[in-house]
Amino acid sequence: MIAREVKGPSIAGLCRANEKDITACWNAVKYSKKPRIHTFIATSDIHIKKKLQKTREEVLDLAVRAVRFAKKLCRDVEFSAEDAARSDFDYLCRVVEAVIEAGATTVNIPIRSVTPCRRNSGA
Repeated sequence: MIAREVKGPSIAGLCRANEKDITACWNAVKYSKKPRIHTFIATSDIHIKKKLQKTREEVLDLAVRAVRFAKKLCRDVEFSAEDAARSDFDYLCRVVEAVIEAGATTVNIPIRSVTPCRRNSGA
């Protein structure tokens, strides 16, 4: 409904780097005048090993395949490297370069702040 009704901005859907999720994302945003598929996969060694139970090369391949598949559906494809701050820098660069080559139009490098936010106490 948002994709059909909201005019002006790009309407993005966020999805994991697999065809089923990318297809569902596309089905949600395809009615927008400016649809975007935003896919992500973890790139830190701890997530690669513990969460995904994959190797770096397998994750790199999944990221590229996800972007290529999304690109077949949508011109505007964003890729995010989940847990980028804890990723090996050289590996992260390889992933970013590969997804750009695969067709990503936007790359997001999310960095989680390690410092807690301080709210104004009003004093």
